[in-house]
Parts: sequence; C-alpha cells; structure tokens
Amino acid sequence: MAAIKKDKYTPARLKSDLKKGIVATVYLFYGQEDFLIEQWLKALQQAVLQPGDEDFNLDVLYGNETDGAAVVNIAMSFPMMAEKRMVVVKDFHHLSEKSLNLITAYIQKPSASSCLALTTTKLGGTNAVIKALAKYSKVLEAKPLYDNHVPAWVKAHVKERGFTISDEAITLLQLNAGNSLRRLSSEIDKIELLLKDRHEISVQDVEAIVGASKEFNVFEFADAVAEKNLPKSLRILNRLLELGESPIGILVMLTRHYTIIAKAKEMIISRMRKDEMGRALRVNPYFIDKYVRQAAKYNKSQLGDIFQLLLTADQHLKSSYQKPKLVLESLIF
Repeated sequence: MAAIKKDKYTPARLKSDLKKGIVATVYLFYGQEDFLIEQWLKALQQAVLQPGDEDFNLDVLYGNETDGAAVVNIAMSFPMMAEKRMVVVKDFHHLSEKSLNLITAYIQKPSASSCLALTTTKLGGTNAVIKALAKYSKVLEAKPLYDNHVPAWVKAHVKERGFTISDEAITLLQLNAGNSLRRLSSEIDKIELLLKDRHEISVQDVEAIVGASKEFNVFEFADAVAEKNLPKSLRILNRLLELGESPIGILVMLTRHYTIIAKAKEMIISRMRKDEMGRALRVNPYFIDKYVRQAAKYNKSQLGDIFQLLLTADQHLKSSYQKPKLVLESLIF
C-alpha cells in the first residue's frame, strides 16, 4: 500500500475531530513535552471509550515490557460489548526492530474496531522509525513551548477548566513555574482550590501559592530594590537569571511593585486608612506596612524618574543588542 501525502495534523484538528466523533485507527504522539502527550491520550480515550469500558477495552502497554506480536494481537482483537478497543503503547522506542516492523505492517491495514496510539518522548521527527510510522498515522509532535507561547497555553488551559486569568498572573506564574506544562498545570490546580466561588485567577492568587516557593524569588528581588539594598538586589537578580527566569518577566513584576508603591504614596498623602489601602490596592493587609515603609523612601518626582527608567529598560530588553543581565543591572544601579 503506497503512502499518501497528508496535510499536517494539529492539536486543534485532533480536538475538532474528536468532538465530531471522528476517530482514526492509528495515532502517533512523539516529542519532549510529555504533558501534552498525556492530554492527547486522555482526550482520545474519552472519545473512543464509554465510561466503564476501560476494564475490558483499554490496554496500556510499555515498550520495554511487550513486543510487536502482543501489540498486534491485542489490536486485532474484537472489543468486548463496545464499538471500539483502545490500545496504547507508551515508550515504543524500546521495541526491537522486529517488533517495530510487525507494528508497521499492521498499521498499513489496521483493524477498524481498534484505535492504536503509539507514544514516545525520546524520538524526534527526523528519526527513521517516526518517519516510517507517520506515513500511516495521525501524527502530533509535542514540542516544548517557547517563552512567548506559554501565556496562550495557560489561558487556554485555564479556560477549559472554566476560569480566566489575568496577564499579570500568567507572568508571575511563568516566572515561578517556568515553561514546564506539567508544573504549570500543577500550580494552577493549587490556585483553583483557593478560588472557591470565584472564576478569575489574579496575581494575588498566584502570589499566595508560588510566591514563597523559592529561596530566591521575584518578590524578594523587588523588595530589595525598593529598599535600596544594592548588594542583595544584585545577588538575587543573578540567581534568578541563573535559574532561567525571564528578564522581561522580572521587569514586569518590578514594575508592578513600584506601581503599588506609587499608589500607596498617593494614599498616604490623602491620609487613607491602612485597611482601606489594602482593599484599594488589592494587596494582602499583611503586606501594607511594607509598602507604606517603602513608599516613604521616595518622593513623587523620584517615582516618576523610576517609571521612566523602567520603560527604558523594557525598550532595551525588547529591541537592543545589550545583554538582558546588563540591562537589569544598569536599571538597579
């Protein structure tokens, strides 16, 4: 059977197909981002099997514990009291060449009553095995997301769970959890427990969960800068960058910190009570004294200059050839 040239399959196409009840006989999920692969398998299983069918019609095999003959025999078996059987082979890169040849032969003429899903996080798109299997499969590559693609993923992930999240909250979440989708999802799970009847995740919600999760975090950095502690500011900044934190994200949170200080300054001048300040600033009352103390270190003119410096640093980070570390160090000085 000759291979047919196909349009590139996408996660959006998978979602659309499954929603319409369109299920292929063979899927190939590969790539480093295992969390995406797990999501695709979960969606596929929900489309293929009815609740309660898992005990009789779901077989999950592992490449280092099975062989091609066993995979093919199970895939060729008729489902029990159901329309389809689902067979998942995880880490199929462990299979022998003979086993892979058997599976390749099977997927050229697969059973119509089975859905076979092959997954691996070790092989790339240029691998000969991937290329051979891809000719007869619906293929998705689970690539690690770039920094600028993570916010869109977080928004979509949160939306699917019935929530919304502010851009500022996403920035803080990414700063602390990095680009690992598994860790991001885990932190979102924790945050949702705090929301109760609310449906919007704010920066305060993220701060409550991940704010103190690191010895060196962006909150300590912002406090050190606002307190005019130069040695501590530089020490924490260097550590944050070593940990792979986003320079843009660090700047965003520093700008947020000074925005709160500037607002607190105006409230102090207007003699607003601390409890009123906490509500107006949407800040935990526990932190109000800190912001009041830091606001006392600056006059309005100095705060205006600081925001101009923050804007200049933002422009340099986004458009100049200066090293991000140098831009942020210069900003602190």
